[in-house]
Amino acid sequence: MVPMGEEVGGEVEIKVGSLARRINIMIDSERTVREAAIMMDRMNVGCLLVTKEDKIIGIVTERDLVRRVLATGIDHTSIKVKEIMSYPVIAIEPDSSLIDAVKLMASHGFRRLPVIEKDGRLVGIVTINELAEALAETRELCRELLEMMMKATKPPESMYQ
Repeated sequence: MVPMGEEVGGEVEIKVGSLARRINIMIDSERTVREAAIMMDRMNVGCLLVTKEDKIIGIVTERDLVRRVLATGIDHTSIKVKEIMSYPVIAIEPDSSLIDAVKLMASHGFRRLPVIEKDGRLVGIVTINELAEALAETRELCRELLEMMMKATKPPESMYQ
């Protein structure tokens, strides 16, 4: 079930922070691309946030690995993550709405979006899968509420006799 957020303007708003997978997906910028690929595989994630001195400086995704390493033939055992990462990191704050996350991801063509506090602390990652599930559950909830409202406001059958 989708965790509901606070009521905003008569509507319940789902916060991105409640959907984010709470997982530490950080890798130091000096690690090799091979280490990043192994880490992504073991953690079952499609991206890692690249750090330098505990600050997030970039992101490396499966797409980066394919386009910048495999397709070019670069030696993945010696090239550093910092050399193939994407930057700057586009992220969203945990108090942002589900709709804001969908819009941001759609406008950039992202499948994954880091959720980061204003102070730079990583909350987790939200993926297109979590967003799709939340939207589907929200739609179902709206349908159920509408049905309940229709039943509650329907006049008794005896009024028509």
